[in-house]
Amino acid sequence: MKRYWLLATLIPFCVIAMGTYYVSGTADQKPEYELKTMKGLESDAAGLQITVNMDGITTTVSTKGNESDVEQLSYLARLDAESYYEDDLKRLVKEHRSFMRGKNDVNAFYEDDQVLAYVGTEAHNDVTKKQSNQLTISIMGKLDEGTSSFHVLTDKKNDEYINIHDVQVKDQIMKVLVNRMRTDKYPQFYHVGYDMYTIDLTSQSLLKSEQILSAETQVNEISTWYISGNARISPTGYAIFDRSENKIVDKVESRTVQRNEGLVNREIRVYDIWNGQWRTLQNEQLHHFLMEDNSMGMSIQYANQELSLAAISENKDTHVMVVNVAENKVIRDVQVPLQAIQKEWGRVNYSLVEKDRLYLLMSGRGRPEPNAAIVELQTGNILYQGEIERKNLKSIGYINANGIKVQN
Repeated sequence: MKRYWLLATLIPFCVIAMGTYYVSGTADQKPEYELKTMKGLESDAAGLQITVNMDGITTTVSTKGNESDVEQLSYLARLDAESYYEDDLKRLVKEHRSFMRGKNDVNAFYEDDQVLAYVGTEAHNDVTKKQSNQLTISIMGKLDEGTSSFHVLTDKKNDEYINIHDVQVKDQIMKVLVNRMRTDKYPQFYHVGYDMYTIDLTSQSLLKSEQILSAETQVNEISTWYISGNARISPTGYAIFDRSENKIVDKVESRTVQRNEGLVNREIRVYDIWNGQWRTLQNEQLHHFLMEDNSMGMSIQYANQELSLAAISENKDTHVMVVNVAENKVIRDVQVPLQAIQKEWGRVNYSLVEKDRLYLLMSGRGRPEPNAAIVELQTGNILYQGEIERKNLKSIGYINANGIKVQN
């Protein structure tokens, strides 16, 4: 055995040396990005973060650079970066790593000062497989960190797939809002409707399963979309939906085809989760806003009992409205001229209303670099413009910028 002692000593040394060289070489070549200020004060963009996808990992870029050097992370940390890129999930992993194991759907969490809860679905990430009708309910008490888990069976049909939109807990009762879909052949899905499950956490049983909104089929096509809140794991009393109706007519030419003749009606519907009642968030200002011709679409966000709507246009002023959901009251209604900035900096791909500011993510117009702008709603002034650039001044290459976050 003594003759092999030198070989046994050298092998680990060589492995460590090669590993160190590989990591160092990767680090030297790793691209680093930053949001470079082009106009305005960098301090105005201190909380602005651009959500990007680099090498399959979702991360953020700000005026300070990349959020993390993903290639430098340990194996476990890299898995966390891939699975828990949402801010709320990062915090929960840091605070409750054991409970968070295998749980990464941010819409399936609920948290308050007493409890942390999660509703798990089988085959959630693989829609090509049949999904079980079993839900796994996991509960952790925030005071003693004691955990429990149990299963309930839903009335989901075998050819249906459910997607969790919201989880709420109050007085040992859990409410789970799901969207049921059906597919004849992946990836084509057919909307079935929205269901609300009521679960008793004390008896660990499903009390009620009810369809609160069905897939309506009429002569006119009706589409209903759930509006996700920005604080998705926090307590809330409402589920909010964007409902639009378009006139569909049959045109008989060489063959009969259906054509969309335009918007007939559009409204915001609000479902009171705990009372089980519907109401329409509608007034003259809001209805006029919803019925506008928005060729570039409309962004709608819900946070802190406020619904923020932004209708971006390249040909006319951008329309921004903020509505208090509880009071059904318009608290801001402004027109902002953004035609010039879009002509120079590119088409708006994503927008976010936060307090008194409108945040824009743009691209195009011959600019490979995604860029961002901050607009003051009260005055319409553009406070800030910046571009995502490589720190080493090399070509940026391809980077998928797809969202905005604002850290307060």
